[in-house]
Amino acid sequence: MSLKATAPVEASAEISLRVPRGGSDDLESGVADVVENVDGVAEVTVRRVRGVRPTFTDLRVDADLRVSIAVPDIDDIAPETAATDCLADGFGILAVDRLAVEDA
Repeated sequence: MSLKATAPVEASAEISLRVPRGGSDDLESGVADVVENVDGVAEVTVRRVRGVRPTFTDLRVDADLRVSIAVPDIDDIAPETAATDCLADGFGILAVDRLAVEDA
């Protein structure tokens, strides 16, 4: 149970991540599965897969997506920074190249 207040954030992001081979029906659902497993992520919509680099055990993927994520509601941290930090800490996420909070 979290004792910190959280605020939901809707954002567009460009990310690089590792998608396990054979873990999903298609590449887009594999990207969504990895991102949905990040703490705080409520919903993911993959807009576009921009690049795929196969490795022995997984696929390195660059993707554009829309994400709904709960971030700590802290006065001195911008929502973009908090959402970027939350995504970047997720297992399989290699980089959050760009993130923009969408107006509600």
